[in-house]
Amino acid sequence: ALTEHVPLAVVTLGAEGAYAVDGRTGETAEVPAIEVEALDPTGAGDVFVAGFVTGTLAEWPLADRLAFAGLTAALSVQEFGGSLSAPGWAEVGAWWRRVREFDDQDPLALRRYAFLQSLLPAAARPWPLRRAVPTIGFRSA
Repeated sequence: ALTEHVPLAVVTLGAEGAYAVDGRTGETAEVPAIEVEALDPTGAGDVFVAGFVTGTLAEWPLADRLAFAGLTAALSVQEFGGSLSAPGWAEVGAWWRRVREFDDQDPLALRRYAFLQSLLPAAARPWPLRRAVPTIGFRSA
């Protein structure tokens, strides 16, 4: 078992989600992937790790860290551009507000991400979100 060699093992399973085991506490967590239309997977693993580290530094439970990491990676693959596709809090908040609007949303999935509610600003931004745009490779005709 991996936990005999490392204190925390996290396995990403792509479209199947992710699994983690904390060797110190014995805590395990498994989170299914969020279905999205993937445009560019560049940097998704880095975004996953950044999301997981964010949750670790904030001392969230293992399942919340795994869910947040998977969410940020899922949001990132919907944009082009590697590091430019990494979502910010505004995008996480927009996703959370949007999924709660669906009448047929799986209650279990909503509970899985309910921890986001206390982390996000109550109101949406009054202006549209603007992303950085890569300029390398663009030529004027």
